[in-house]
Amino acid sequence: MNPIIIQRKNLQKKLWDIVRPINAQDEQIELGAYRRDFYEECGFNLPIELNTAPSLYRFCQSVKDKLNVQDDVWFQIQNRVSILGNSIVSGNDRFPSIIRLSSGAISKLTENELSFLIGHELGHVINKDVVVLFYFDYKYGKEGAPKDLARKLKVFQLLSELEADRFGYLACGSLDTYVSFIYKSRSGLDFSTTGISIEQFLEGNHNRAKFFIDGGFMSGDTHPYDAIRIEALYIFATSKDARELSSRMFPLVYYLDHCTL
Repeated sequence: MNPIIIQRKNLQKKLWDIVRPINAQDEQIELGAYRRDFYEECGFNLPIELNTAPSLYRFCQSVKDKLNVQDDVWFQIQNRVSILGNSIVSGNDRFPSIIRLSSGAISKLTENELSFLIGHELGHVINKDVVVLFYFDYKYGKEGAPKDLARKLKVFQLLSELEADRFGYLACGSLDTYVSFIYKSRSGLDFSTTGISIEQFLEGNHNRAKFFIDGGFMSGDTHPYDAIRIEALYIFATSKDARELSSRMFPLVYYLDHCTL
């Protein structure tokens, strides 16, 4: 199943047409900002390389190969103990993108859960969505963007997270793993110890997702509510073809598009 969410792709094109660099000075500002972040990360985070963490290096590379990511990506261990990962996406060919995995993620996640996390962050690298966010902030950061344009950016961010989840799922191949990752990363809860079957949980999650959709309320965060994320990935994992996937996703996409202020 193709992981691309067409509404996200269309929004990305529209936003990029608005904020894309128009001259060499704009490109140099982006390059300078990335260069600063690049050296900061390399200076304070432990590189995941063959001579520093050979097993972890091979594991990260195996996920990258599984998703057929052609970009140059460096993996690093971030100096954070909470369970998280994030990425610094390069918009140019002079520097690689960087994926940072916290020490908590490496020590507390199962191999499948870590595969999901790496795949999710690689999804952001594949889509270059962070590059759009950089130029949007560069253009509108001081005076602020028009309200409708700011709303479009928020919807783009929310859909980008749902699409990155799909790449994570393709990396780990398990909906159980995704649910486990979500709650372990949020609270440290090991879902396997709760005694709740994944079938029972997903049945209850349908109702939780409906609660937010019917209520018409949207989080102010850059990520959708967990129930919405889980429902969206459940639909992706269980749809038989692209037409069914599009049809079942429509209420969620409509909710994200129309309930975002």
